[in-house]
Amino acid sequence: MGIGRRQFLKLTSLALVGISIDPFQSVITTDDVYINKKLGILFHKPKSWGFIKVADFGKLKDSQILNEGWEEIKELVHEEIGEPICIATKYYHDSPDNKGIFSPTITLNITPKEELEDLGYESFEELLKLSKEGVSQILKDFKVLKEYEPYYLSGSKFYEYDAQYLFEHIDIDKPLLVELKVLKAEHNGFYYDFNCHQSSEQNQVAIREFDEFKKSIKLI
Repeated sequence: MGIGRRQFLKLTSLALVGISIDPFQSVITTDDVYINKKLGILFHKPKSWGFIKVADFGKLKDSQILNEGWEEIKELVHEEIGEPICIATKYYHDSPDNKGIFSPTITLNITPKEELEDLGYESFEELLKLSKEGVSQILKDFKVLKEYEPYYLSGSKFYEYDAQYLFEHIDIDKPLLVELKVLKAEHNGFYYDFNCHQSSEQNQVAIREFDEFKKSIKLI
């Protein structure tokens, strides 16, 4: 269950006041907002952050180094996981000044439920457990730190947990400890998976930005 269609359209209109857009465009990004009319989702990215172009997703995944045993089959891993439909990040400009700096980032993956039916799980909670086990194999030293009681955003039930892992990247000299906040929801035949990454080790934290982003999520 999400908010009503009329309320969603009203929020969309308010977010796009003064902006000229194609009325048939299903995905819209502005300086502050991501809107996907086809999937019925709207959220505000942190101010001064940027959206990464879909064409640059491949470059990003090739630069990250996966856990031992998984790097050799990286393409297969990403094929199974699927591409994010949206990435918002703090340092979205590709410049030499940003080399070696971990950029706080929010990613959104949306997966149709039927794509995961062959996993044999009996509930969304069981799927969440399987998801954590899978991530722990792919990301080095992945560890869940805190799990929250389920709550509702925009009329939909969300599950949230905090984790950490060692991030390895071709432009970073040594593994970097990264904190991860995960938000998951089951809605209208899809699984919504938000991942918020930051690194206290590099003083690249975005706790306030993540909280404001979470409050802005609207599902129809």
